[in-house]
Amino acid sequence: MLDARTGKPLSSESAEAAGLYLQAVDLILGSESGAAAALDRALELDKDFAMAAAARYYVALDVGETDAGVFREWAARAALQASDWEGEHIEVLIGLMAPTAAARARALSYIETMPGDLLVISQLTRNMFFYDGPEKLQTVLAVFESVEATLAHDWAFLARLGFAASEAGQRRRGRALIERALAIRPQALYSIHALAHLLHDEGAAAESAALLLDWLKRHEAGARNGQMYGHVQWHLALSEWQMGDRDAAMARYLAYCAPATTTCGPILTLADCGGFLLRDYLKSGQPRPLGKDVLDHIETVWSMLGHPFVALHVAALYASAGDIAGLKRCEAGIAAAAEGDKLAVSLALVSSLLYYVKGEYLRAAQTLAGISPGARIGIGGSNVERILVDLLEASCQARR
Repeated sequence: MLDARTGKPLSSESAEAAGLYLQAVDLILGSESGAAAALDRALELDKDFAMAAAARYYVALDVGETDAGVFREWAARAALQASDWEGEHIEVLIGLMAPTAAARARALSYIETMPGDLLVISQLTRNMFFYDGPEKLQTVLAVFESVEATLAHDWAFLARLGFAASEAGQRRRGRALIERALAIRPQALYSIHALAHLLHDEGAAAESAALLLDWLKRHEAGARNGQMYGHVQWHLALSEWQMGDRDAAMARYLAYCAPATTTCGPILTLADCGGFLLRDYLKSGQPRPLGKDVLDHIETVWSMLGHPFVALHVAALYASAGDIAGLKRCEAGIAAAAEGDKLAVSLALVSSLLYYVKGEYLRAAQTLAGISPGARIGIGGSNVERILVDLLEASCQARR
């Protein structure tokens, strides 16, 4: 059987296993339910199916399974019997799971000759969104545009190109691409999440809420365990909150988006949790004690505190609880971190939130003003994070 996107043969003696692998890749790219189960079944049918083992490692690591390394070792063993192209795919994909400059360079070289390998492209661009700094909006879009001739009619590619275009400010183009993706595969959580991001950036809370409520009515049954299900619910909760229905928004957040209830992986959970609770604190001025699930989640991501994205959201959580000691702990943790080019931005984000909680609004505003527009783009993630910083800055200005 041929791989659907690359056109290359899959090394499995079981046609059913190969079919399950292809199904699982679509589920992964759609952030939908069932990828792990499909891959587990494929590996039961063919324990030497290297591509399935590598994809299973991808899923396990993405959602934070504690035994993810088992699948990495499985993929490495099975790859010894796989074809050359499968071996290269596996090495490149696994390399991207712990991003380095060498892994990135190899992936960029690989997709020049394998432009249909969307699983590799997807992980490469995710890394770029998180690590590439001020250039990320252009570098991510350039990668997708470089493979457009090969994947121009692929729903999962269209959704990603549309998201990248909208993040780079091309919202009309981005929306058209995302809507094409949804027309082909309407159940894809990734695609509806991309449209929700675009509407958030445009300030269209009412349109977003109506869209998401209708989508959930149609597709929730098949999406409930999908990796981005909690994040899509977060977008709906945020829209409800922006429209003034705080009680409904908080109830939805607690039911679907908090660390104890979400389906998302560790980093997206942190962003949803920190972003929602900080917004509510900035607007209400009312601190809210952090639950055990949130405190435990902070410990899960603590080792990454030197990255501005993680620093912002961990500090946001402590700030939302009015926890000065927690914010000082963040400052100390960043000061003790190994050297890195983003530590100054991480520290500035944490310190500004500490000053804010202490009522030193002018000092908080001055600290935020020292973070350049480029450095704000480099916080990582999407425009949602830059808007969160803007909201903090606006609140500082209003309270000075």
